[in-house]
Amino acid sequence: MTFQQSVNLYPSPGQEGTQASMNPLAVALPPEGSYKAGTNGVYQSRFAWLDGTDATLLNNTGTGAPVGFLMNTGKGTIPVGETGSMFIQAGVDLAAYTKGDFWVKATTAATVGQKIFAVLADGTIKTGAAGATIAGAVETPWVVTNAADANTLLKMTSWGL
Repeated sequence: MTFQQSVNLYPSPGQEGTQASMNPLAVALPPEGSYKAGTNGVYQSRFAWLDGTDATLLNNTGTGAPVGFLMNTGKGTIPVGETGSMFIQAGVDLAAYTKGDFWVKATTAATVGQKIFAVLADGTIKTGAAGATIAGAVETPWVVTNAADANTLLKMTSWGL
């Protein structure tokens, strides 16, 4: 059992990787059955790409546009001695979301209307102007809906502002 490490003055507006509204969600349709975490597993609250050898496997790395966003579903495995994890082990069923509103953390500061960029090396999130070139990242259809500092919660939507 873990113990509380800090006390915040105000409650968090949301939890990273979870749904930020009651708007509908849509998932990418897998070729058969369901998508599964790739050989090295995947992290929730990041973007995912198809595995180059098996179209039913997803990884947090890739090239081109990602298949979708991996919502925090609580399937993460918590290693011994750790207090939490967003890691999903290889072979576990999962869904890649193509539409919805989610709470996420970006490694860059965000302003309303910026686009969400998926980092090709690990699926993490950066923000930037539409059409911008961000080294090592690809622009997604998702948009920032509230201003936020780097590494703090923000909302992204694929439904538009």
